[in-house]
Amino acid sequence: MRMRCSITDLSACIAVTLALIGCTSAQDVSMAAPELAEPKVVMEADPAPPYTYWAPEGSTIRNHPRDPMTWIAESADGSRKFYFGDQCQASQFQRFVGQPLDALPEKSTGAIWRMACSTCAVTSDLGRDRMNVFYDDNSRTITSISCG
Repeated sequence: MRMRCSITDLSACIAVTLALIGCTSAQDVSMAAPELAEPKVVMEADPAPPYTYWAPEGSTIRNHPRDPMTWIAESADGSRKFYFGDQCQASQFQRFVGQPLDALPEKSTGAIWRMACSTCAVTSDLGRDRMNVFYDDNSRTITSISCG
């Protein structure tokens, strides 16, 4: 006797077989949360930022006076570093800082990335869902990854 199978039937059969032997698709496997730096900072922000890996050691973190969802880490020397949250999921890419530019995975569909050398001019517009990847122009080593 001859059986007729459709592509849908075949796909379902493969999925069931893989599930029975313990295989999952790449979409089902979630990335483990990366280890992020936790510098010692003075937290004066309310609400506090979701992460502090971006803040210099010993700095004081406050909310921006006109936008409570923007944070400023101010160091004793007066220098400031701004943090615009993690809407672009930059925290998931911090492990690539210090690595060659080509170590980054392919950009996922719909993601917005801006690649620029650390001494290159960039526009000052703020895109919280855009991930900025800055790299050293000579060595092409990633120097920072942030949203904004």
